[in-house]
Amino acid sequence: MRPQAAILGLAFIASPALADHVGPSGVGGGSINVMSPDTLDAGKAAIGLRLTYARPEQRPDAELETLAGQHVHAHNTDYNLNGSLGIAYGLAHRLTVSLELPYVRRDDLREGTHSQVAGQAVNGVEVLGSVAGAGDASLLARYRLTDSPNAMFAFIAGLKAPTGSTHRRSEAGERLETEHQPGTGSWDLIAGASFGAPAGPLRLTASVLYQVSGEGAQQTRLGDRAQAGLALSHRFGPPEHHDEAAGEHDRDGGEHDHAARHGHRSWDAFVELTAEWEGRQRVAGEIEEASGGRAVWLTPGARFNSAGGFSIGLAAGVPLWQRIRASHPDNDYRVTLSIGRAF
Repeated sequence: MRPQAAILGLAFIASPALADHVGPSGVGGGSINVMSPDTLDAGKAAIGLRLTYARPEQRPDAELETLAGQHVHAHNTDYNLNGSLGIAYGLAHRLTVSLELPYVRRDDLREGTHSQVAGQAVNGVEVLGSVAGAGDASLLARYRLTDSPNAMFAFIAGLKAPTGSTHRRSEAGERLETEHQPGTGSWDLIAGASFGAPAGPLRLTASVLYQVSGEGAQQTRLGDRAQAGLALSHRFGPPEHHDEAAGEHDRDGGEHDHAARHGHRSWDAFVELTAEWEGRQRVAGEIEEASGGRAVWLTPGARFNSAGGFSIGLAAGVPLWQRIRASHPDNDYRVTLSIGRAF
């Protein structure tokens, strides 16, 4: 695969926008949230860091109190910060594995409360405080079926392990619900596919990923998640070419990355359209009807590829459409920074 794509590859797959836990990662290429079918050559590696700042709609306490009176324990935060440190390694020419270690922070978590006092219903808002800690690690494998640069296709499979903390407590000393914890306590299966092809001067990438949630801490099974995305990207810089004199052709059909091999800088511009869905969660076997939802995001961005092999990307996403059930706030925007290097 092209080295610049590998660097970008540690721009991890984002979790659904309404979710309180980061989703799985993977070495990708072309954009931020859409996974590429590219794989690393055998023995090659990539490392990267991703930070996502998400700003939810700021619901007033009166709205949280009203929802609590309807037996909906809705919550809000000032912002959510998800960080991911990842590494990928090419086990074979067509097979790449990647590991993500996430960090989660939710600032100023507040939740509506409902109680009975002297026979009267009392609704209020409890300040739970800020929650931070290591999240659940994800391991992904990507197998590329084709070598042609005109149509690349890959299968994706993986596992999320319960490595994150599930015992964080509120300011009052009570254990937080699992959906508010940095970790989930569950083993989750992940499966998906990715496709890539040139589209004139652009590159088209599409991917779909599904995560099956297992039962985790406090008898909680968070909703399954799905994400499907389409991205268009364009490189500004020295064009790719065949190095006939050296006789070097990479295995993606003979294309040779001039910018990467000859130490030139380049820029990539991209735009994504992603659809994200999260199912309802279950607690002690009971479905929480007000949980889950779906959203469609538009995310433009750019990435700089240095002559020394580093890459840095920045993207800002806004929801074009969303139907988030009442327990979660709607989304305002999110900003993602990705830094990586291939070896």
